[in-house]
Amino acid sequence: MRTFACLNQWSGTPLIELSKLKIIIHSLDYLEFSDTDQSKFKSQLKFQQDCYRLWYQVDGTGILQNVTRKSFGTARPGLLGLMDRGERHTYLHQKGNFECFQLLFSFLPSQNTKCYWNSEVEGKLVLEENDRFYFENLIFDLLMVMSNKKEILGLATISRLLEILVVLFNKGLILIEETQFPKNKAKSLMVKAKNYMDQHYCDMHHQSNLERECGVDINYLNIIFKKETGRTLYQYITSVRMEHAKHLLETTEMSITDIALKVGYPNSNSFTRAFKRHTGPTPQNYRVSENKQLRK
Repeated sequence: MRTFACLNQWSGTPLIELSKLKIIIHSLDYLEFSDTDQSKFKSQLKFQQDCYRLWYQVDGTGILQNVTRKSFGTARPGLLGLMDRGERHTYLHQKGNFECFQLLFSFLPSQNTKCYWNSEVEGKLVLEENDRFYFENLIFDLLMVMSNKKEILGLATISRLLEILVVLFNKGLILIEETQFPKNKAKSLMVKAKNYMDQHYCDMHHQSNLERECGVDINYLNIIFKKETGRTLYQYITSVRMEHAKHLLETTEMSITDIALKVGYPNSNSFTRAFKRHTGPTPQNYRVSENKQLRK
């Protein structure tokens, strides 16, 4: 597997600030594998991130699975999709060469935005021939500009990144709602609470932080949140932490104690109890089981 780590020459995290929107580019890459190579995929590819991941399949066919939602579909040339924050995905290659463009990014409201702001991911689609040709030109033009390292002030790179993101909006793959007053106050509180927990699951040790962020009593917020989602605040943040813990158990050799601290638990004992209650096996048994599945 060859990768093209295009952001190595960038210092810090690129930030594009528009009048009502901040775009943070965390990383981008172009993954490539030829079926004529002596080596093969040693295992399925696993992904998880604390931001959005754009996935565009340039070549090859495989199975792309959303492990968190227990759904899957065929990934084939022209597939353009978004992976949501915190959700685990796997890709199992089936045939042909494999080429895939990935972009990790975040959206944030700018200082000039209205009081209510929300973004939502709306899945995936396969681009038609003309759209596919246009989008792939954007990708390869971007990679060429970044490889040459001759642009002035990064403007060429930024303009091409914006063109790529505009396609997501035009195709309805990501929606941003910005109004002076939310149409549904309960939903707006739920979204705000959800976004905060998605971003602060590892350092939110007290619900008072969430209470301050949303500006309402925590008991009232909990009632609203459960009515909108079917889960309590505690159940939701636990599920977020468990998804991140599962990914770390599957893809790293970090100790159980280090994983516990990384996903927001004070020690391995409290983490192990929560993991077993939520998942069934202990963290260690889960890791052993997943490793056995990969070796089959």
